[in-house]
Amino acid sequence: MDSLILGLRVLVALGAVLGLIWVLQRRLLKGKAKGRRRANTTLTVVSRQSVGQKASVVVVDAGDKRFLLGVTEHAINVLHSSDVPVEVPETAPAPESFADIFRDAGGSGLTRRSEIHRRSEPDKPQPMHGSILAGSTWRQAAEAIRGRRN
Repeated sequence: MDSLILGLRVLVALGAVLGLIWVLQRRLLKGKAKGRRRANTTLTVVSRQSVGQKASVVVVDAGDKRFLLGVTEHAINVLHSSDVPVEVPETAPAPESFADIFRDAGGSGLTRRSEIHRRSEPDKPQPMHGSILAGSTWRQAAEAIRGRRN
């Protein structure tokens, strides 16, 4: 019975401490949240390039301005500022398919692999017969493996 009472006292004390932490956290962050709000201003890091062990150059968009900043361990300096460049969407024609490009390059004499197999004569030896790329080689290998299992 004493261990039950001791366990309940520990749980109540733990609940009180967690409740106190929660209340303090809510009160402390409530005041700081108001000061951190900004009105529709965005800050975007466009690019960053390291120029030394502890120095870099950063391109930042802030609202409608673009800044080139020099960033070191001890300071941040504005190197240049300008308006954000307007991005114009490219109206490039749709790229051709690979087959069209290949055909234009002079590869029109090639046919699909399935057409080659349909046209092949059974008596005529296949050019890739015995090669690792030939389908017959893979079928023979599969038959050999199946034969060993049985």
